[in-house]
This record gives sequence, C-alpha cells and structure tokens, in this order.
Amino acid sequence: MADTNKKKTGKDTVPEKSLEQSMQELSDIVARMEKGGMPLEETFGLYKEGMDLLKQCRSAIDRVEKELEILEDSGEDDEDSE
Repeated sequence: MADTNKKKTGKDTVPEKSLEQSMQELSDIVARMEKGGMPLEETFGLYKEGMDLLKQCRSAIDRVEKELEILEDSGEDDEDSE
C-alpha cells in the first residue's frame, strides 16, 4: 500500500508531520505572533507558515473523518446482514 503521509515539495517528497506536531507548531507560532515585537517580514513569514500548517491539520482531520465514515458504513452493512 502506498504511503499517504508524504507531501510533494518540488522534486522531493517529505513526510508530513503528524496532526499533533502540526497543531503544536501552530500553537507556538500563534504565541510568538501574539508576543509581538517582530519585524513585519518575519510576522508575515510566520503567518504563511501557520496557514500551511492549518491546511495540513484540516487535511489530516478530513482524512480521519472519511475513514470513520467508511468504518461506520461498514459496521452498518455488517449489522444489516445479521
């Protein structure tokens, strides 16, 4: 089975971070931005990084939700056949 936890970036594929890792990094970025005192360019860079992490989190959650739906449907089919 193919590894679905890889993300293409340019020529290379890099493993995606776990949902927990991405959420922790996102939390760290928010804390740094709330602290303030950074130059605008650095703040914008963190914002972009945070948005990328948010996309990864949403994607991971969507994958899990789809898997749960499949499992639930499978369970309902099993109950119907009894």
